[in-house]
Amino acid sequence: MSHIIRNEKGVLLPAAMLLLLIVCLSLFATTAAYQSKYRTYDSLEISNINATINKIDNFNERENNLDM
Repeated sequence: MSHIIRNEKGVLLPAAMLLLLIVCLSLFATTAAYQSKYRTYDSLEISNINATINKIDNFNERENNLDM
């Protein structure tokens, strides 16, 4: 193992940089996927809240029209 570490051909640095690049890209991809999923759930929540508010308003308007 020490022979690989003492390799003077310069293979270890590019290999380490390649590994770092792969790890960083996978981390960024995972973070981007999480953000996308979170935004989707957030927009669905807002949409459902707005739909619920509209249904409650419609129900209240019908109740008010029936009382008159």
